[in-house]
Amino acid sequence: MCRRAQAILAVLGIFFWAASSSKIRSKDALTQATAKNYTQVPGEGWCTDNIGVNEATARRFEEVDCTRARNMCDSDAACVAYACMNGTFQGPVWSVIYTTTGCVVHCGNTEWVNNPRLITKAQYTQNQPAWQTARCHVAYQPLNNDLCDSAGFMNSSTAVYSDAWTLQAATSEADCASKCIASAGCMAWTGNTSDWNFCYTTATYKRTQSAWAQQYTGQLKCANAASCGAFVKSNTSLGDPPGHSGSPWVLLPATSKEDCVAQCRYDSTCKAYKGGDDTGCALTPNQPCTDFTCYLTSHYSITSLAWETDGPDWEGAYRSGC
Repeated sequence: MCRRAQAILAVLGIFFWAASSSKIRSKDALTQATAKNYTQVPGEGWCTDNIGVNEATARRFEEVDCTRARNMCDSDAACVAYACMNGTFQGPVWSVIYTTTGCVVHCGNTEWVNNPRLITKAQYTQNQPAWQTARCHVAYQPLNNDLCDSAGFMNSSTAVYSDAWTLQAATSEADCASKCIASAGCMAWTGNTSDWNFCYTTATYKRTQSAWAQQYTGQLKCANAASCGAFVKSNTSLGDPPGHSGSPWVLLPATSKEDCVAQCRYDSTCKAYKGGDDTGCALTPNQPCTDFTCYLTSHYSITSLAWETDGPDWEGAYRSGC
């Protein structure tokens, strides 16, 4: 094996490589470049979801810097994100383009392409030190386009709990979702991405701030956005209801206030939200929140206290009809 090929394997950690020339040349989508709005998610490394370092999703690698990687994503209608090294690493500078266009790795997994809001942070592993200089940039789409899919489901950024899961044998993610559609009153489903015989549906659920168990994913059935009326901004803080055992507020990863509000609006169990810009909080040790600290709840009380000072613009609202 030539030294250049060995370097590629060492930097990227790929065990197979679909190229016979010195580097992969992409099949960029033949579209006119249109600048997208990118959000740099927290962390260093390649793009990941809320579960962790596994990025088993449709992508390709390019030996280009950040400027060229961004241009490639801009020119590709299917591209939802890119991660790029900043060039301080002594060696080739690589970028990863998250797209189905010219895809070479895990091309059948298109969850991120279909819903880029699954990408919540960047991360790398110790055996890939070159990627500690990289940052992940996501082209989030307007929430009304990518929060709820065509089947009427929204991806749950964290695991949900239910004591009434019903086991359904399925053959794929789409089939598992269809089991929920066909089940009267079904409001959420979850399944094992390695074995869809373990597909579960439920009519009742609670949001949690824990990640899905390894290899599991799930979705919530989108509620009618107007079913609980408009949000009413609270001039005082929203707290726990009297006599409630444990705080009902669930901390979720969110990229903005708009994202936080939307996650409450389309969640049939959500009655109020609160939060603000606060990059110092942590969902789990050493894993910071995204730009916006977001709490959702199904139970709340309106207090006479001032809003918390956890962030510079802390605020919240409740739904008038709930």
